[in-house]
Amino acid sequence: MADDEVKDPTPAIRASCISSCPKPKKLYDACVQRITDSKEGDCEIWYIELIQCMDKCVAPKLFAATKGG
Repeated sequence: MADDEVKDPTPAIRASCISSCPKPKKLYDACVQRITDSKEGDCEIWYIELIQCMDKCVAPKLFAATKGG
């Protein structure tokens, strides 16, 4: 990466926000375990709920990080 390239802060911010969504994370992880065990179904709705929760945390941090740039 060149020195003048801007690094996308989104992955780091998203990783830091996962802890702000313990209930959706727990439900998603439980679903993944069920799917792994049964080999059928999907966890789409739990994944969407987790991402929506995380986005509430990510958005203000991401805008703050990019506003100064």
